Amino acid sequence: MRKEEVVVSGMGVMTPLGNTVEQLWQNILLQKCAAKHWDDLETEGFRTTLACRVTDSSIPHDGTRGQVLAVRAVQQALTQANIDINRDVGVFVGTTMGESFAFEEAASGKPLDLSRATGNVFATSIQKHFKLEGPTAAFGNACAAGNYAIGAAAQAVRSGRVKVAIAGGVDPFSRIAMVGFSRSRAMTPDFCRPFDLNRKGMQLGEGAAFLILETYENVLKRKVEPLAVIGELGLSCDAYHHTKPNEDGFEMGQAMHNALKATGIDSGKVNWICAHGSGTIASDAAEALAIKNVFGERNVWVSGAKGALGHSLGAATAMEAVLCVQSLLHKTVPPTVNHLQLPSDFGIKIASEPIKLKNMDWVLNCGYAFGGINSALLIGKV
Repeated sequence: MRKEEVVVSGMGVMTPLGNTVEQLWQNILLQKCAAKHWDDLETEGFRTTLACRVTDSSIPHDGTRGQVLAVRAVQQALTQANIDINRDVGVFVGTTMGESFAFEEAASGKPLDLSRATGNVFATSIQKHFKLEGPTAAFGNACAAGNYAIGAAAQAVRSGRVKVAIAGGVDPFSRIAMVGFSRSRAMTPDFCRPFDLNRKGMQLGEGAAFLILETYENVLKRKVEPLAVIGELGLSCDAYHHTKPNEDGFEMGQAMHNALKATGIDSGKVNWICAHGSGTIASDAAEALAIKNVFGERNVWVSGAKGALGHSLGAATAMEAVLCVQSLLHKTVPPTVNHLQLPSDFGIKIASEPIKLKNMDWVLNCGYAFGGINSALLIGKV
């Protein structure tokens, strides 16, 4: 392994299925689903009252909710990395809605203070809380934002711009997003069922997940065990439709191909695809076709986490990156919660229960977003 390789040295999460990485991993393996009915959503007149939300009562429901989620996840990651952070640490955060509570208050007539609402508030809060002075970046690439943040952070570490990077994503529960997805008829009335014959749509979630990235050389000097290698981020854009992907899945597949090519490995080295798997009719069909076109029919295990966790928007691919690292450490493909029956024409190999493998070299973390944004991040074993 080359000394300049970028590795993960710590991880932290705040999710509807656990507020530590181990809790999250075990609950996913047990095929638990975080979706539940919420009285407040019913009282407020939402068409759909099922959602996946963090239930920790110590997390505020005001305009600092996302910042608290982010800081707690980062603290876990720093503790695992066992690193005394200096001031020259980069912070890279992906988000879709920012602190949307501020916009919700504005809708009820209260003044809007953008300085506490937009996406960069998370990076700034992390920087201030941990007394950092390195560069910060916020990525508003919708549901692919976590992948963008991790990919950009890895590049910053590779180039020597920073020695250590804090990278991930966060989105607190957003009523604005709930209304938007509901009105676009993208929400399921019951449970999210990725790649299922009877899938009916997505389910909204929330949470935060962050990774500590540094070079292998830096980790060796600190005598810390690296968890995984961050490969390259493959990107593409459909430019096809505002809310749905091109049904041929070509550009989704192009993002996968770009990640493989940039990292210098062939598709046969990938043991698991952590799929976007939103549970919507169009997206799942296009993604299945893209996987089949790039990897061949039923040649690689596929599963998705959104049946268990809901769709946490900008935090989704960051949470899924954590699951990717865990899968490599445990040589286990996690299950697709709520998946019952694969459509006959999908041609992919879905893990509906945990699959133990003899070896895992690489996993591919895929995330797509409205506007045709496609991302695929390779994560490998050390």
